[in-house]
Amino acid sequence: MYEARFGLKRRPFPSLPDTALYYPASSHEAALAASLRGVADQEGLILVTGNPGTGKTLLAHLLLDRLGADTQTAFLTNSHFADRSALLQAILFDLGLPYSPGSEQMLRLRLTDYLLKQWSAGKPTVLILDEAHLLSLDLLEEVRLLSNLEAGQGKAFQAILLGLPEILATVRHPLMATFEQRLAVRAQLSPLVVEEALDYVLHHLRLAGGNAEKIIDETALDVIARAARGLPRLLNQAAHQALMLADAAELAQVDAEAALEALSLLGLQEAGAEREEVHPPDENESQLMDDGRPILGLLPTEPEQARRAM
Repeated sequence: MYEARFGLKRRPFPSLPDTALYYPASSHEAALAASLRGVADQEGLILVTGNPGTGKTLLAHLLLDRLGADTQTAFLTNSHFADRSALLQAILFDLGLPYSPGSEQMLRLRLTDYLLKQWSAGKPTVLILDEAHLLSLDLLEEVRLLSNLEAGQGKAFQAILLGLPEILATVRHPLMATFEQRLAVRAQLSPLVVEEALDYVLHHLRLAGGNAEKIIDETALDVIARAARGLPRLLNQAAHQALMLADAAELAQVDAEAALEALSLLGLQEAGAEREEVHPPDENESQLMDDGRPILGLLPTEPEQARRAM
């Protein structure tokens, strides 16, 4: 790999989420703070949405790291379950309980009993559900019912759901009125603005132990940052590909030619040319859902073509 050539101690742009390389972009920080505040405030249901590549799974791992030792967590990375029994079995398994066959009601009672015992021992449980847009109405209702579980003055079970924006249409279904009313915390991950995208690449190179400004020239950095449309996933792919190409060509620095070739290999050149620069919202400008409700800590919504590209 290219680490030796560019004086790096590790791969700076990994293909899997790595909290050690987290870049504190404004919308990510807002979503993280809102989620942690919701847990602290004993809110039963918390929802974070974001288009593909915006960093929802990384945010889930950050939440796991920051919830603290006094909180028991379960993390389901895939929310595609056939029925309520499958969901309950998955939660039980991730909590470390051995598999035990049983009816849906038996599984629910087993989970409820365990959650209440954990609460009594001073460990409330937080379930983090990634890819939550895959959950059916029935499964979302099961999550809501579990979030009703209270012991004394607090919640024995809370759920943080992370998913694509289409989950918003699901929770607005007439049959989901009660679920929607219980969503006390909602946050949205937005693409990085151009300035953040530039800093994101440099940030990762620095954390990997390199002299960022010497590894990539300004033109190459700008080309990559703009072509990736502010999506961390595409920034990682483009920067990694450019470093590999520069290494193969035995370059001392990633230049514009290496960056453009990397974008071409990833099919990002045209998308980068079409990108409109995104600016942070004015401090006094209210950010609203499409039905008029405020969203916590938002930047402008990602352009539709960014969604199509993924």
